[in-house]
Amino acid sequence: MNPLKKWYVEFAVKRMKILKKYNLKTAYDVANFFIKSNLMEKEPDFCPLFKSGKKCHDIPDDELNCFFCACPYYDFDKWDEDKKEFGGCLVHSKIGFRNEYGYWDCSECVAVHRKVFVKTILETNSEFLKQLIKEAEEFKRKKSEKN
Repeated sequence: MNPLKKWYVEFAVKRMKILKKYNLKTAYDVANFFIKSNLMEKEPDFCPLFKSGKKCHDIPDDELNCFFCACPYYDFDKWDEDKKEFGGCLVHSKIGFRNEYGYWDCSECVAVHRKVFVKTILETNSEFLKQLIKEAEEFKRKKSEKN
């Protein structure tokens, strides 16, 4: 598995644990919980940047939403050693760029990291949220079976 995809899977697992732990089932609850300031307080190990005081995007903490840290439009499957192209944007945003190492850098894009975006996506695509909740419950079940 390429390192981008591995990170994406690890992030998805962290997100599922939080959905289950706090019983987050509505778009409103999810969008409010994953606000950076709240997440830092309740889940300080969620992001390595929390401890350093740095931010990934230049958005006020009360608007910065970490639910889609793994952007739904980021191509985590793109991994081409020959072309030195790693990652990409599925919606072909003009904001992103390929950095000197070949990775797609979309740190200037802030659309998916705003609370209003998260809430809107989850409200208009309730099946997506239901699937995430189902995966969180399945994850917890499998984990309890191992113990």
